[in-house]
Amino acid sequence: MSTARTNGGSSFANLFTDAGTDPLEPIKQPLKHSKRVRVTDGNRFIGCPVWYFKLAVSTVRSAHELAIALYIYRLRIVHRSRTVTLSNERLSAELGINRSAKYRALRKLTDAKVIRLKRRRGRATVIIFTDRKL
Repeated sequence: MSTARTNGGSSFANLFTDAGTDPLEPIKQPLKHSKRVRVTDGNRFIGCPVWYFKLAVSTVRSAHELAIALYIYRLRIVHRSRTVTLSNERLSAELGINRSAKYRALRKLTDAKVIRLKRRRGRATVIIFTDRKL
């Protein structure tokens, strides 16, 4: 009986060694940091500061509520003001989110003391950001 041979001339049994590693597993190289990417601890942004994102994620429960939290922060940055307004029409037109999701998200952010609300009958709600951080 002959033994099977591979292209390298070694026997078939030598292909299976138990060295504690998987020969098909890619070799893990240490991560190299790009010189073009700066990483700082507290001032990173993902459309908003990381501290605000963590706070919003821990406060809201649905994707729509998170979208609203990020959207009102974006309005704050674009308008360069702690006070912004968000109408139901604008939210529906730009994000396709209904007013009940808006009210749930704003209530949760208010309960977490991230924002304060000034409601005006028949007009858009005024959102005032507080200076709360994690």
